[in-house]
Amino acid sequence: MQTIASIPSLSSFASPENAIDFYETAIDRDDAIVSNYWQLGIAYLLVGREDDARAAWFIPISTADPDTIDDLSTQLIDALDREAQEQEEISELEKSWLLRQHIQALAPNFVENIFQAIYLGYMTDRLTPDLLIEWQVLELVKTLLPGSIDDDLLDRVLESLMIIRMDLGLDLIESCLLLTGSKRLAIIDKLLAISQGLIDRLYLYDFVTALVEIFDRLQPDTLCVLRFLSYVYCKVDNYLPGIAAAEKYYQLASSLRDRLFGSFVAQRACFSAGDWDKTQVKSDIHARLLAEIIDLNPVDLDRELDRHLFFAPFFLPYLKDDPYHNRLLQNQVARIYQHNVRSSVNNIQTSSSPLTNQTRRLRVGYVAATFTNHSVGWLCRWLIHHHDRESFEIFLYCVNTSAENNFNHHWFRDKVDHTAYFGYDDREVTAQIRADEIDILIDLDSITFDRTCMVMAEKPAPIQVSWLGWDASGLPTIDYFIVDPYVLPDNAQDYYQEKLWRLPQTYLGVEGFEVGIPNISRQDLDIPADAVVYFSSQAGFKRHPDNIRCQMKIVAAVPNSYLLIKGKSDPTVVRNLFGRIAQEEGVSIDRLRFLPQAPTEYIHRANLEIADIVLDTFPYNGATTTLETLWMGIPMVTQVGKQFSARNSYTFMLNAGIEEGIAWSQDEYIEWGIKLGLDAKLRMEVREKLRAGRQTAPVWNAKQFALDMEQAYRDMWAKYQAETQSNPSDRYNHN
Repeated sequence: MQTIASIPSLSSFASPENAIDFYETAIDRDDAIVSNYWQLGIAYLLVGREDDARAAWFIPISTADPDTIDDLSTQLIDALDREAQEQEEISELEKSWLLRQHIQALAPNFVENIFQAIYLGYMTDRLTPDLLIEWQVLELVKTLLPGSIDDDLLDRVLESLMIIRMDLGLDLIESCLLLTGSKRLAIIDKLLAISQGLIDRLYLYDFVTALVEIFDRLQPDTLCVLRFLSYVYCKVDNYLPGIAAAEKYYQLASSLRDRLFGSFVAQRACFSAGDWDKTQVKSDIHARLLAEIIDLNPVDLDRELDRHLFFAPFFLPYLKDDPYHNRLLQNQVARIYQHNVRSSVNNIQTSSSPLTNQTRRLRVGYVAATFTNHSVGWLCRWLIHHHDRESFEIFLYCVNTSAENNFNHHWFRDKVDHTAYFGYDDREVTAQIRADEIDILIDLDSITFDRTCMVMAEKPAPIQVSWLGWDASGLPTIDYFIVDPYVLPDNAQDYYQEKLWRLPQTYLGVEGFEVGIPNISRQDLDIPADAVVYFSSQAGFKRHPDNIRCQMKIVAAVPNSYLLIKGKSDPTVVRNLFGRIAQEEGVSIDRLRFLPQAPTEYIHRANLEIADIVLDTFPYNGATTTLETLWMGIPMVTQVGKQFSARNSYTFMLNAGIEEGIAWSQDEYIEWGIKLGLDAKLRMEVREKLRAGRQTAPVWNAKQFALDMEQAYRDMWAKYQAETQSNPSDRYNHN
């Protein structure tokens, strides 16, 4: 029974049952051909007859000479391996997984098979940490030499291991990366994209931090690794290494585009820490690089590699209230990206013409990565909640968001007609939007997330709108930017690429905020009960030194007053910044209190009750923080500027029913801060107005706001129909 014959593969049969009949007959005719037993056993295995499979394979081995058993086992393993490959090629992954399991039992040290099984286990949701331990994968990998495993196989394995997050996972990933050859950098770049999702969707900060540190050890001085390392360090509040990684990125960058983005990464790290001394220096460098890239007007951008160009002007509004300059640069950068890498907008095809389909509901799509417990998520939920589903068919495109996210599930998923979830592939999002034949597409993220920008750049819908987010992106494919009578001045159209669509009262309406139980008190903070308490809660991005100086002047002028400072940033850096300016303005450091982040949004809102007055930031106001303050009925002081980010608090205060605290200059800001601090009666009057406004003020009337938005959509659609009927060739490029 040692004869080996050339035999047909199982894929040549109509079914495994046909193969069983064939090989049983062949064995009856000639029982000396051992390969027939291998194939018969495999056919049994594929129909679920595992015991019969083992019995078929055992027959040749049980009668063989001891000297030939190893050779027969190798033949069987080769047959199983070939069939596993064929089953994978025809997408029968469950069957391929089963075959690999049997190979593993026969040859537990066959590393290539284990790697294939890891990938198949990942693809079929069967891979577990226990299996990796049982197979002793880490111990086996450590015995291998670099180059002994194909890079493509290692790529698949490493992608799979990113999902199995456990103690041995990091060691195993590092050991596998050590085996890679020429494709190591490409593999790491792919793993970095997966890491982004692990942070954004699963919040696995510690795991990802350790992972990227491994990448940095194995591939030092690599720009993509340094960029992500700086990002993740700042995410976990480890700011000094984050700044160091960013500075190293900038030093290593050679091309103008790399130096520009390196400058942005360095700015982001310093801003995140609240280190304005370094930020000012880096901002001057960044401005020069930005001017150079605009003058160069590159025509060879790579769609994927240069997506970061969107963000180049991101921090300009934090530095200076100069919308003519800031918006011009943003528009120019967006136009450069758009003209280089977009698909041919004029060639977009849909399965049916919206112009001839007048009977269906208007299809409105919302695309964002922020349908979560993010500021945008908290604010946009009320529009989604109050949409008229009889007149509008609502689609949500949740980018880099998991369906398991509780906030998403509660506020979004079950309140619309269609919800789709995506990872980091913007092309999948774009394809789905086109397939859904969306009439009006609204981007909620603007340039806070590159992938939604890339979707909008492809123009997958005939009408595209920016709302909420950071500000308008400046992309030529965006038709409208939703604003109101106050959040932008009358002449703002002069510097916006998008057409400004002004709603009648407010560009945002909410029904309030859930509030928890406070976890701080005046007694806890050693503040007298009769003291005047000022409160300022913003991230380091918004802590402009000029604004801090105004706040110190207010505290200096109001006896028995204290300033509470809260926000995500480097505690030491922010303490030093506030302490230095306080000393220069004659304010004792013991009148400042630096608060940690609250455990939840609910507790943060409850903690606002400790404040008598909230002091807003400038030139970048609060938005969600302002609305939370007004909902809690607390007076606040804001300085109104010219740019969108310097007028949010202004429009919200007016639409909440108060004008007290609205300042048009630094001097007025200081005056209002002092006046509210000294006049307890005035503070009480403002509180009463805010409480009364909960019932009548436009910003708290989410139902009316939804009606206003829906009317805007109807008007946009009517305008589009009129334009395209007069010029049908301009249907998808009418802006």
